Amino acid sequence: MTTPRLIKFYETTLRDGEQTPGVNYFPQEKLQIALALEAMGFDTLDCGFPVSSPGEFEAVRLIASKVERSEVCAIGRAVKGDIDAAWEAVKIAARPTLQPFISVSPLHREVKLGKTREQVLEMARTAVAHARTYTENVDFALEDTTRTEHDFILEICAALVTEGVRFVTLCDTVGYALPWEFGQLVADVRNTFPGVRISVHCHNDLGLAVANALEGLRNGAERVDTSFNGLGERAGNAATEEVVMAVRTRSTDLGLDVDVDTTRIASTSQLISKLSGMTVQWSKPIVGKNAFSHSGGIHQDGILKDARTYEIMTPESVGLTAADRRLHVGKLSGRAALAAQLHKLGYDLEVEPLGRAFDMAKLLLGKKKALEELDLRYIAETAISTSAGGGTSTDPIPS
Repeated sequence: MTTPRLIKFYETTLRDGEQTPGVNYFPQEKLQIALALEAMGFDTLDCGFPVSSPGEFEAVRLIASKVERSEVCAIGRAVKGDIDAAWEAVKIAARPTLQPFISVSPLHREVKLGKTREQVLEMARTAVAHARTYTENVDFALEDTTRTEHDFILEICAALVTEGVRFVTLCDTVGYALPWEFGQLVADVRNTFPGVRISVHCHNDLGLAVANALEGLRNGAERVDTSFNGLGERAGNAATEEVVMAVRTRSTDLGLDVDVDTTRIASTSQLISKLSGMTVQWSKPIVGKNAFSHSGGIHQDGILKDARTYEIMTPESVGLTAADRRLHVGKLSGRAALAAQLHKLGYDLEVEPLGRAFDMAKLLLGKKKALEELDLRYIAETAISTSAGGGTSTDPIPS
């Protein structure tokens, strides 16, 4: 059996994640997140854009002074001043890294930069050459790659490889690509330059960021850019937790694996949610409140018999516990779920009282959106007393 290929992560919660509208980390908060990401085992931490503000510079420098195992990366535009500031911020790190970037699409070249193809190519080449005077750990990101002429992508990659770039990052900056298109792009670059190392950076504007990232990895990319909870510009980036668990869950089929501590996913997600102020959507894969919750009666019956019937991963695998698996008692739930919830509250009802409790629960759910513990206890006590008395309860259903 072929050993799965371990993929690398360029974790960008601290930089692209902070570009989420409304998010603003203070330096100590960025450090907290960085240490949590380091503890999980991520290869490279994209810590920020030092030239953008004094506070950003100090935050990146603080992280560089504390993180020991992960690479500490700072980004900058493909100009000398940005690269110099980035290096000043990370040079004290145990493993400092630089990543200049430039827009390469026709639209961006004309509207943003006012530059020709030749000028953009020269700026990229010069940026890598200058950054390499500081360190060999120099990556380069091609912004808006997926809306760029195919021949220009190959031309600029050739120049970067000649200058000794470590990773070339192909960016679906506006979430425009379809998975098969993005996979083919990665394959083309990989086949044209067999020695190049590719990283993929995918945004989620069409909800395809994770799919595109996986296609990029499957077609030869060695590294993927991700952000926890899917934070990032507009609709966000490929979510770290989703890429990690997709690869881990389907490792054999993808021929890939991850070398990170998945049991820290839940706690890291919760930390970032707290510090960013961005609440995780309940239906969010892996880390949402409903990720291990079940409402339909058929599903609940299956889960009670064997959780594998409706769960492809365990709560424990992402740092939760079996207690975090919730069986929601709603109007679509079955007797098995109600019995299980009552059991947690100390009630083990026989068939007849359980039937009475089930009927009461359904009636009550015609008046309330959800049943609380007080409701469940009332239902159980009433069902037991009615059964014991041999009659039908006349107690009113609480509203």
